[in-house]
Amino acid sequence: MADDNELADIDWEQAARMELEPDAIHESRDGYYFDCPECGSPATIENIIEHGRCNGYLDEQVEGIDFDVENKSCSAVLRLEMAYTAEPESET
Repeated sequence: MADDNELADIDWEQAARMELEPDAIHESRDGYYFDCPECGSPATIENIIEHGRCNGYLDEQVEGIDFDVENKSCSAVLRLEMAYTAEPESET
């Protein structure tokens, strides 16, 4: 599993990035997930945030998904990022 030390050693500036379209997020009985960009297994939001890994790497099945995560070889370390901008408050 990715631990805090492993995640701290990653140069996130060099990481590949992708913008998520509305159809990139899927819903199951266990919650929401994305498809891992490396191995295709489900990557639940919880596991991405807590472990930085997809369910295939963690060997955790997602309820209601017909995808066998056993013995998946995946080296992807994942991170979710939210970017935003806001209008400056007007001074009146």
